[in-house]
Amino acid sequence: MNACSRLPFLCFQVPYMSASNEHNSFPAVAVLLIIATGTVLAGMDAFAKFLALQVPIIMVLWGRYFFHTVITFGAYSVKTQSFQFLRSRRPGLQLIRASALFGATFFMYQAITRMPLGDAAAIQFLAPVLVTALSGLLLGEHVGPRRWMAVACGFIGVLLVARPGSGVLGLNALLPLATAVLLAVYMIMTRLIRNQDDPAATTFYTTALGALILSGLVIFNWQTLTNVQWVLMIAMGAAGACGHFMYVKAFHMAEASMLAPFTYAQVVAASVWGLLIFGDVPSLWTISGAGVVISSGLYVWYREVRVMKAKKLS
Repeated sequence: MNACSRLPFLCFQVPYMSASNEHNSFPAVAVLLIIATGTVLAGMDAFAKFLALQVPIIMVLWGRYFFHTVITFGAYSVKTQSFQFLRSRRPGLQLIRASALFGATFFMYQAITRMPLGDAAAIQFLAPVLVTALSGLLLGEHVGPRRWMAVACGFIGVLLVARPGSGVLGLNALLPLATAVLLAVYMIMTRLIRNQDDPAATTFYTTALGALILSGLVIFNWQTLTNVQWVLMIAMGAAGACGHFMYVKAFHMAEASMLAPFTYAQVVAASVWGLLIFGDVPSLWTISGAGVVISSGLYVWYREVRVMKAKKLS
């Protein structure tokens, strides 16, 4: 059983993280890679926000997907010396999965143009908790009262960040919440497809669909880019590809159960990027809400580990 099947929320940015005999060889390096990944991916969102304030959002989406796909395609082509990785046994599931991630990215990029990065990231990380709820509803898995309580606490954390009626975020908070829901669907699809297709195919099709669609749509919304904007476009795609690579390397070096808590470094990194680039100072409400959301996710992780250990002993 791979890491995604045991701890599905670890697949947030990466479709597959394989179990390896190298587990625990370099745990300190693995932890550093996970933290670096969160920093890089949060930086990618910061670049996206910076660009989205200057060019149409569809161009930002195109840059994110197109260059990520090109880099991934080039890497796998060189590695395998063939195009066999393009074959898929379950194209339907790949389509649903890729569509969910595309929608999540769209809503997230809309969100970060309207609210601080840290706030959006805190709400977005409700996704790991929502996987628990969707696993019960869509996969028929047993979800006990304790994990349902964690789901409820996660929503309370989101409410603390969003503060409905306060006039601070308002309806804009629904955008990262939609991102969280779609990311949870993406994770569930990852679990369903993990034994159906080669990881290379799943990795490629994660962004290929969005790149293809956006390459057609961006023509009608094209705006001449400066050299700096082109660099940022390419940097977004490179950050996505680099983040994926570091996640995979990390989970080849250490157990998923050990690395899970460190995935939340992305929330902290998003707040730091927001402060450095946009001057967004996290409010006490944001810090408190993010703490509740993260705590809920960590509790879900804890329960997953406990259940997994109990099954091994039985």
